Amino acid sequence: MFYKYLPRYFSLLLIAALLQSSLSSIFLASAYAQKIKGFDPDSSNPTPKSSLGGGVRGLFDPPVGEPDPTVSIGGGRRSSDGKCPKDRNVQTTDDKASEALDQQLTPLLPSNKFGLTYSANPKFYVYVPKTSAVALVFTLENRDGDGIEAKRIILTNTPSIVGIQFDKPLEIGQDYKWIVSVDCVDPDPENTFSEGIVRRVKPNLALIGKLEKASEIERVNLYAKTGIWYEALTNLAKLRLAQPNAPDIKALWINLLKSSSFESLANNPINK
Repeated sequence: MFYKYLPRYFSLLLIAALLQSSLSSIFLASAYAQKIKGFDPDSSNPTPKSSLGGGVRGLFDPPVGEPDPTVSIGGGRRSSDGKCPKDRNVQTTDDKASEALDQQLTPLLPSNKFGLTYSANPKFYVYVPKTSAVALVFTLENRDGDGIEAKRIILTNTPSIVGIQFDKPLEIGQDYKWIVSVDCVDPDPENTFSEGIVRRVKPNLALIGKLEKASEIERVNLYAKTGIWYEALTNLAKLRLAQPNAPDIKALWINLLKSSSFESLANNPINK
């Protein structure tokens, strides 16, 4: 009696096997198609590696654990937009235009105007708006307010970003104030200027080891993410000068300046 149903039994098994095979093929084809589109249901990390929208966070991370500066900015002198009297007297139909960032003498610094460096002779950068001034005067002061060095740079084209290095080496652990003012054709009774603070710190040995093995772009990221502002800015400015049309370097430059809300100044030329 049992042998009578064997053909039917094997037929049912064969149909079940064929049905299972078809369903498996359909599932695998669907999964493969989804994976091509960028979604892998079996991935251990389903979060997209990048996304659009929501803004881009600035590249620079402020240093952690650093004490407040021992010097302050202001010092009783009058600080304003850094304009010469001739430029200040130019009338504008838009009051907000006179307050725009691209019309002010602006040191490129973190938002608190305080930055760290490993270098004994860091480079200081300042954005110079279109101006009738003939030169910039940079002054370096110690924490007691004593001027220890001054340099004058002739302006050839503005608006632009100008860099300067002092010859006097900075001491580790010391805070310094650097001041930039415009040298106008007509004397300016306002004595307008802008300023910032620099502190030289002892290099982090672990970071130095990483920097030695890193590419130029990786160095910029390492400096920025560990709060070493002056090196991050200087290294990136060098790359920007060497490769002005490189989209990745331009994006990085905009992103670093965005850390201080200076991204609107990013397209200005950098003077060597």
